[in-house]
Amino acid sequence: MPSGSAPLLIIRRQDTAATEIEWTGDVLTIGRDSANDIIIDHPLASRRHARLERDENGYYVRDLESTNGTVVNTDRIEGVCQLHNQDRIWVADAEIIFNDPEATQKGTLPLEILKRVRQADEALRIDSRAKEVYVAGRLLDPPLTVKEFQLLELLYNYKGQVISKDEIARGVWDYEVYDYNAIDALIYRLRQRVETDPANPRFVVTVRGFGYKLIAHPETDGR
Repeated sequence: MPSGSAPLLIIRRQDTAATEIEWTGDVLTIGRDSANDIIIDHPLASRRHARLERDENGYYVRDLESTNGTVVNTDRIEGVCQLHNQDRIWVADAEIIFNDPEATQKGTLPLEILKRVRQADEALRIDSRAKEVYVAGRLLDPPLTVKEFQLLELLYNYKGQVISKDEIARGVWDYEVYDYNAIDALIYRLRQRVETDPANPRFVVTVRGFGYKLIAHPETDGR
């Protein structure tokens, strides 16, 4: 069992105040069911979605074969993933920030500062409930069309992961779109709205032969 102070978890969700809990037990469960230690009442969260575990070697998050997956930072995990200080765990619309015991002994930044740092780091951000898009911290005005927003939200929910045209067809149109020109046209229109230089996109990137992916922090990804 790791020694020292208990880890601190900061839980943030859209349109709600951030909360803090200390991770004092060996296991904390996460999911939509009210029996969980951390309840995520969102339709994209599974009833038993994920589990936080600790042993003598460290701290971990385990996906419980959830329908929509568990993301650590930008990667959807398979099975168990070891946690490090300031790792961000995403379950549906909830962000859980892990602060290890060594970091918490030195003190943590106020929640408002952490929020500003997070938003400043993310060059492109969406608010799913408000249906708003922020580019470099500025609200996109006029707003995106419904289909443009649905496409961006799909890519945003799987930041850094390649989404195929078939997945886009199912996620945006709810059925197979055999005319892929419609998807290409929608990508084109979205880039016209969110990219400074649509011909050289920084956010909505083509992965030739596979599909598209969203990069919300292009500078840190070496682009």
